[in-house]
Amino acid sequence: MTSMPVTATFASLEVHREMDLFLAQEAELADSRRYWEWAELVEDDFTYKVPVPRTPDSPFAPHYDDRVMFIDESKWSLENQWFKRLDPDIYELSWAENPPVRFRHFVTSIRVRTTTESDRYDVRSNVMLIGVRQSDMPKYITAERFDIIVRRPEGLRLASRWVVLDETLIDFPQLRILL
Repeated sequence: MTSMPVTATFASLEVHREMDLFLAQEAELADSRRYWEWAELVEDDFTYKVPVPRTPDSPFAPHYDDRVMFIDESKWSLENQWFKRLDPDIYELSWAENPPVRFRHFVTSIRVRTTTESDRYDVRSNVMLIGVRQSDMPKYITAERFDIIVRRPEGLRLASRWVVLDETLIDFPQLRILL
């Protein structure tokens, strides 16, 4: 996990708003299943990791095991293993996707900190993802996200995402999810 330097300060309100809009755009693309457009928002060496949650005896210990990943993906694996199954020509054979789960992201409490690199930001947020398959009751998953977002000539790009789940027992209709 990328940790924030102790000396890091919050970014300006203008940068906060810019990051807020970027995360809103990213959530909209994921919710509307525009995964190929979503992939254009991430760096080529992007990493997406979700460690296995746990409940430690101490409230000050991490609530995850960073030696075991629930999700450990790259841009390549997302595009070639996750998103390919959604191509129209094979969608009917993707049983985990049919009938589709409807997703809704709620991204809140966005905190943007500067880093030692002027074009790189430590962006933390809380996220709730709701998934509904057909007429089933909605399922919820909540987490804290730790993103590194970089500024490139073509715009903002997500360099890495580390997600710490709140629940230790996952009850969700699908586990291939973008949190």
